[in-house]
Amino acid sequence: MEAHIVMKVLMVLTSHSELGDTGMRTGFWVEEFAAPYYELADAGVEITLASPNGGLPPIDPKSQEAESQTKTN
Repeated sequence: MEAHIVMKVLMVLTSHSELGDTGMRTGFWVEEFAAPYYELADAGVEITLASPNGGLPPIDPKSQEAESQTKTN
């Protein structure tokens, strides 16, 4: 009987939500997270998400703007 090995990946996202003392919001870039996440998930990889401070990592609001999205066919 062959043992099935499940690949495991830890993805660490930022906890940082502000750019210095500028008052501007920042966080992880959605597409930079989503593209590898779905490639790995579709390949059957077990993915664990974490952030340095724990809890939900902040999303960079600019990464959700339409002009920041990669065009698809």
